[in-house]
Amino acid sequence: MNKWNGALVAIATLGTALVLTSCTCKIKDEQLAQIRQLRTDEKQLAVDMKKSQSDLARIQGELSGRQGEVRNCNQRLSFVQDKKAKWPNVWPDWDPNAPEPVPAPPTTPKKK
Repeated sequence: MNKWNGALVAIATLGTALVLTSCTCKIKDEQLAQIRQLRTDEKQLAVDMKKSQSDLARIQGELSGRQGEVRNCNQRLSFVQDKKAKWPNVWPDWDPNAPEPVPAPPTTPKKK
């Protein structure tokens, strides 16, 4: 029986090896093509995301500039509306009959 046990073990091992080698997962050509396409799509999406992020940063900078312009415009508008509300006494300390101030003569620097 000892002889048969060795033969049975050898046959079982050979059978197991055949079953395991025949069950290996092999990728099909269409699956490989799909994986390649997905990788290409992934790279293109990464490029698109970087471009979108740079566009977003550029647009946010432009928006910030425009908001600054709006603030300046609103300040000037407020100034004009304030003066318009006080018309004709816009500058109460200004005297239209006062003489024009004479500019001071230019001074030359003294040499040491």
